[in-house]
Amino acid sequence: MSQNTAGTIREAEAVLQKAIDGELVRIREALSDRNLAKVAQTTGLHENTVRNIAKNRGGVPTTETIEKLSQYLFSQNA
Repeated sequence: MSQNTAGTIREAEAVLQKAIDGELVRIREALSDRNLAKVAQTTGLHENTVRNIAKNRGGVPTTETIEKLSQYLFSQNA
């Protein structure tokens, strides 16, 4: 892999990570006044997963988990 390609990949990864971090901030803010057990039940996620995200504990959640929470919290039908 050329240095140019490696640099482009690193830049793309940084942009993606920034987007994920931003979405997690939005999710945490939205979860701050929610019943986390209800969110977990409705999204099909484990309650500990939702609680860990809300409290900014644990590692980075999967993109699937982020998508489920975003759809639940920010969709027009939520």
